[in-house]
Amino acid sequence: MSRFTVTPFLRRVLRVDAVLSGLTALALVADAEPLAAWTGLPAGLLQATGLALVPWTAALAWMGGRESLPVAALGTVIALNFVWVLDTALVAFGVLGAAQTAGVAIAAVQAVGTLVLAELEWWGLKRAPRVGGVAAAPGRARPVS
Repeated sequence: MSRFTVTPFLRRVLRVDAVLSGLTALALVADAEPLAAWTGLPAGLLQATGLALVPWTAALAWMGGRESLPVAALGTVIALNFVWVLDTALVAFGVLGAAQTAGVAIAAVQAVGTLVLAELEWWGLKRAPRVGGVAAAPGRARPVS
C-alpha cells in the first residue's frame, strides 16, 4: 500500500476540515429543532447528519496528527468531501427536501466550503512526498530533494 508523508500544509487543511466538521456536528446535534424551523429541513435529518459528522471529525483529527498515511485514506476523505458537496447541492436545489431560503444559503455555503477543502486536500496529496521518496499522486512522481 502506497503511503505519503503528511506535510505541514496537509496537516493544517485536515485540522481545519476537522474543526469545521466538528462545529457543524455540534450545531446540528445541539440545535436541530431551531435550525429545522429556520432552514425548512427536517430536524431528524439535521440531527442524523450531525451525529454522522462526529466519527468523521475524529477521523480527520486523527489523520491530521499522523506523520504518514496511506494514499487511499486521504483519497477516501477527498471522495467523501465531493459526495458531501453533491448532497448539499441536492439540498440547495430542493431534491432532498424543501429548504427555505436560509437552508438553501447554508447548503450552498457548505458545498462551496467543502469543495475548497477537497481541492486543497487533493492539491496537497499531489505534492506530498511518498514514504520511500517519490510524490504520492500518479503521474506526478519525482524524487524528493
